[in-house]
Amino acid sequence: MSKAKWLLVFLIALGVAIPAQAVEVNLGGFPSYFRQRVRYIKNATFLNTLSQSQAEALGFGTNKDNIFFADTTFRLTPQLVLSDSVTIRTQVDVFSNNLWGGLTSELLGGGSSLVNSAISPDDRFRGALLTGPGAVDRGEGFMRFRMLHIDMVLPNNLGFVRIGRQPFDWGIGILANGGWDPHSDLGFLVDRFLWLKTFPAGSSSITLVGVSDIFTGGNSLASGSGTGYDIGAVALIFNNPNVSGINLTVGGYVFPYIHQNNFGAPDPQTGDAFSAVGDLSRFTLYAGLIDLKTDTWRLVGELQGGWGEIENFTAPGNTADISNQLLWAVRGELYPSWPVKVIGAEFGWADGDDGNTSLTDDIEGNVIVFNPAYNLDNLLFKHIIPNIYQSATGAGGVFARAESSVQNAYYARAYATVKLLDYLAFTPQVLVAWNEETSGIIQPGTDIGSYIGTEVEGTLTWTVHPGVNFDLIGSIVFAGSGLEDMLEQQGEALTGEGVGSADSTPYAIQGRLLVFIDQFFK
Repeated sequence: MSKAKWLLVFLIALGVAIPAQAVEVNLGGFPSYFRQRVRYIKNATFLNTLSQSQAEALGFGTNKDNIFFADTTFRLTPQLVLSDSVTIRTQVDVFSNNLWGGLTSELLGGGSSLVNSAISPDDRFRGALLTGPGAVDRGEGFMRFRMLHIDMVLPNNLGFVRIGRQPFDWGIGILANGGWDPHSDLGFLVDRFLWLKTFPAGSSSITLVGVSDIFTGGNSLASGSGTGYDIGAVALIFNNPNVSGINLTVGGYVFPYIHQNNFGAPDPQTGDAFSAVGDLSRFTLYAGLIDLKTDTWRLVGELQGGWGEIENFTAPGNTADISNQLLWAVRGELYPSWPVKVIGAEFGWADGDDGNTSLTDDIEGNVIVFNPAYNLDNLLFKHIIPNIYQSATGAGGVFARAESSVQNAYYARAYATVKLLDYLAFTPQVLVAWNEETSGIIQPGTDIGSYIGTEVEGTLTWTVHPGVNFDLIGSIVFAGSGLEDMLEQQGEALTGEGVGSADSTPYAIQGRLLVFIDQFFK
């Protein structure tokens, strides 16, 4: 029996052993849900730039990327309430994007409209990549404890403590995002000691947070294989619930010192971390947040930044400085009356790096990127861009993130949610994106266009029953020169020779059933 199963048995036994009047077991803290998705994606990868022989040489059965698959997630968030002051919380994935059907070269990356053989029941889709060895986790099992921590309210008004594996969430989630939203995949989890204390300040409040973390691999800032840590970090949050009728929240945090061994991106062909990228000797990470909201509107902005140094960068003795780089996003929303529930607009930015510079020069971008759990769309930044950067070979590609959202890009989007009927809603969205750096990003010495493209998306949501939603999602990307260049150069980087033109209209259709289990236990 696996460690996860033993731990689940222990929690159940503990709940039985403690007198009923002293303990409560329920679903709480984070959402519990069942999610079933069926997706068809077309023209979203570099395969459509290849000839049939080139695709076969890379191990793909065809150069047609007719990607069709279904996946299931079943996530439970039980909590063991031992007292008013002590709660053990966990998040258990019974299924985590487990794939239906069979897996051949025809599944993620082209050819067949149906998969039918050779897949293990416990194989799962990673959540971002559509081709390559990193697209599927093999034999990951059916159960894993994604989070497990104890929450304690300290006596004598000394504050609140959370200890264990927990999500790292901050602001609107462009970087620190635990991925617990039912629409998300992946996410940022850390093994953390957290202390929090709120102090009243007249009609306002000031919250002080202190943390100390250990993290490994994909939980770190990069996808390196080594263990990382920060000695300590602090956050300060100010809230005034009534500034001329507006709820005002201002906050910030700073991690003065972050360290990680074997820092860098995974090899695009094997998925293994580059052995010679080096060690993150130090990194300082900071953030700022301002959030203004009322019952009828909200304006929120988040900034993330950082700088540091990498030792033994690509070769022993090399040192590379990480210059200050930024991520930021600003979002405004209006909440009219029925039938329009939400009207929103957003602008976001992620610094990139010029891939034509020497590997010993300053690193100007791509060390911090938007979290893959940050939901912007259902095609461009969720799948197409991560899929391209999994094989970026330029100097700037050393830190390209195969599992991220916005990287080396900026975007603008507008969206709304309209109630068509009491049980039926429609959410249209338009997203326009550009590359932040254009030189040597995929192929050294070769530029790409600035304009990535425009995505038009529509989501029709049917509330089948309170707590049960079915979403039908359609997405189409009108590719600009930047996206076409990136797909073509990705194909050239992998084949070592010239390829054809990229298709200019990637699109996807998705059906998504969500059952919010915790809503049935309230």
